[in-house]
Amino acid sequence: MPALNETNGIRDASGAKMRLEEEICSLISEVQDFNLSTIERIELPSPLDFHRYVASNRPVIITLPPTATTTPRADLPASEREWSWPAFTKWTNEYLSSTLGEKHITVACTPNGWADAVVDDKYFAMPCEKKMTFDQFLDGMPIRMRRPDQKEEVNQDQEGKDTVVDPYQEVRYIQLQNGNLMTEYKELMDDVPASIPFASEALGKEPDAVNFWYGDERSTTSLHKDHYENLYSVIAGRKIFTLIPPTEQFCLHEKQYIAATYVDTTDTPSPSPSSQTETPSPRYKLEPMDPLTHTKWIGLNPAHEPREDLYEKYPRFQWCQPFRVELNPGELLYLPAMWYHQVEQEPDHEGKCIAVNWWYDMGFEGERFATAAFMSNLVQLVDQIDVSS
Repeated sequence: MPALNETNGIRDASGAKMRLEEEICSLISEVQDFNLSTIERIELPSPLDFHRYVASNRPVIITLPPTATTTPRADLPASEREWSWPAFTKWTNEYLSSTLGEKHITVACTPNGWADAVVDDKYFAMPCEKKMTFDQFLDGMPIRMRRPDQKEEVNQDQEGKDTVVDPYQEVRYIQLQNGNLMTEYKELMDDVPASIPFASEALGKEPDAVNFWYGDERSTTSLHKDHYENLYSVIAGRKIFTLIPPTEQFCLHEKQYIAATYVDTTDTPSPSPSSQTETPSPRYKLEPMDPLTHTKWIGLNPAHEPREDLYEKYPRFQWCQPFRVELNPGELLYLPAMWYHQVEQEPDHEGKCIAVNWWYDMGFEGERFATAAFMSNLVQLVDQIDVSS
């Protein structure tokens, strides 16, 4: 048995940790009680109206005029013309192929569609980034997304349903950020605005970056946060967001993982299997960074794991109240800086999901950033309190 003073130390540490956790949970509960339990949908706001959402640190979905996604700009009244972006009607696979087909772009490749995500509760897995032409990118997508001149290859599963054959054994996603629309995809810049007027006026600045995203339903963005005020628009398909406010960081069990990158083993082919019953090696493997590096990330998956399993693996998640919202073409999501978000995709009739987002640098004045940093330090302190020795 521990000596008396050791026992008292354990009891004191346990009590301090429990008290801190109670106070954090009380704060989470109060914030939840004083705020709406849903994400509002509103029509185009004035800069002042939009700033109210920024000031209260609340997401909102903004609906563009109904004609924005269907009517050519020249046919609209001036009040609606600026919201009728050519991208809504022009960005088909045929148009993108004719505009970008032979241009080399950066594509994130993974075996499962999860890039920048936790794997095996051990690794923070980053994608294999490849350079290829846009047409080569399309060639590696599921059959329904490929160019018209390609032949289909279809099998049937055990239930007799048609399934697409994927000879590439990888999931491709255009997700390069830091303003890729202004660099790799500058040919498309005239099809969307360079900024969102009411946001630029309300925030007093122009966006730092405008990003182009293209993928299918296999790609999922794991739960994370960004230090940007984010205006996010779906051009084709649908995006499903799981949103969690920064005050609920305590619930997410962030920790350090070994940083690793997916490596394509077909660059150095292994010998063929010796028999038909032998399973070939997976195309991708994870290689830890050299020197060994750790990245703080979130391992839980609120969009896919049953809540009972989440509570068992991540007991503090029971205090969390995530928001789940669907974003369709003709809608803008305002995602405040430092809100946690996980993003899923649903394709359109061509099998594609395309989005554009505008990143405005967050303001560090006021108490918002300092409060979030304080919460992060407090959670770290709770996790460091050792009650076992």
